[in-house]
Amino acid sequence: MFAACFIEIRSFPTGEFMGFSHRSVPASLRELLQPGRGPDDASLEAAPQQVTAAPSRRTAFKPKDRITGMIVGCAVGDALGMPVEGVETRLTLHALNRLGGIRDFLAPQPHVIRTLRRLRPGCWTDDTQLTLAVARAMTRAGGMSYDAIADAHIEAFETLELRGWDTTTKQACRRLAQGTPRQRSGKLGGSGNGVAMKISPVAAWSFMRKESREQLLNHCVAIGAMTHYDPRAVVGAYLIALQIRDALASPRRWEPAPERYSELIEEAAWAEAQLVQTLGASDDPISQNLREVEDGIGEAPLELAELCNGATSYVCNSVTYVTALLCSAPWEFEDGIIAAVNGGGDTDTNGSMVGAVLGAAYGVRKLPRRFVDKVEESEMIRDLGSRFADMLTV
Repeated sequence: MFAACFIEIRSFPTGEFMGFSHRSVPASLRELLQPGRGPDDASLEAAPQQVTAAPSRRTAFKPKDRITGMIVGCAVGDALGMPVEGVETRLTLHALNRLGGIRDFLAPQPHVIRTLRRLRPGCWTDDTQLTLAVARAMTRAGGMSYDAIADAHIEAFETLELRGWDTTTKQACRRLAQGTPRQRSGKLGGSGNGVAMKISPVAAWSFMRKESREQLLNHCVAIGAMTHYDPRAVVGAYLIALQIRDALASPRRWEPAPERYSELIEEAAWAEAQLVQTLGASDDPISQNLREVEDGIGEAPLELAELCNGATSYVCNSVTYVTALLCSAPWEFEDGIIAAVNGGGDTDTNGSMVGAVLGAAYGVRKLPRRFVDKVEESEMIRDLGSRFADMLTV
């Protein structure tokens, strides 16, 4: 048994953009990345239903639809980004350039991470694997159980094909399996986006329980400590969780208020201040990264990604990009996930986080059939989403 936490401190890259200019992207790709309604597509429901002051049965909030949409949306965005997920931003953008952008599920491209190369179109990666693990653990436990979630990480690590798992998460799961307490199994300085990518079930629990922001942040700390013991990773997860709650509170569409981005900057700064005594202060806080990008809100996704140092897996790049993108326009589901993926960087994780938020906003019945029906293990995901929602509403 491990008697103490194995500590490895490593500097994370800031995601240098490597000189790739958005001007080299074909006009066809740039056109598909502009916000707005996309082409008509068969969906599981014909038209949006707006919530009124006195909601009818048709317009009332339906937890099963919205929460299942959140989990399916995560898988769809993940699978859409999987074919170009690589280590080097330059190679990812060159692949997107060569393909003329991604609009549908594709086979992995030659530069992708080795563990993804045998996947077929529509398959998802670690983002969905661990999101499902968290949702399944909470469903089995009948509520929020950090111990159950930690056990689910061990089970996933020991039984699943590790599709694109980062070293930080693998090492943490190994420590958990060897007996390190979950409160100190996470890597000190683990500043990747591995907590933010799997936080959506926790955010849904918090929303349904009408929890305070203090309670939500405490959940993010507990989940983060299992794999990424770093304030940046925790605050990144907190920001994604807030946007999941925004989506679930919305009247079945995504229309961020003009001031929402500024509010999220303040939320990040508040969270960072709360964590100083426990996780310490970072010399590169997410709140500062968000402020630096604020003038770019409304730019096309490629420009936003460039402002975010390529939207790489470093949480200050990835979560800043996703937050800026989501706050930049009233995205339809398909437009949003396509934009997220075609910005480059950590394509599968960026796609999964945007997909979870927009899926929660629209609900599974309004997601495009061509994505829902073709994503890997669609029926299993929808069944888990339904059971998870049932647990949340007990």
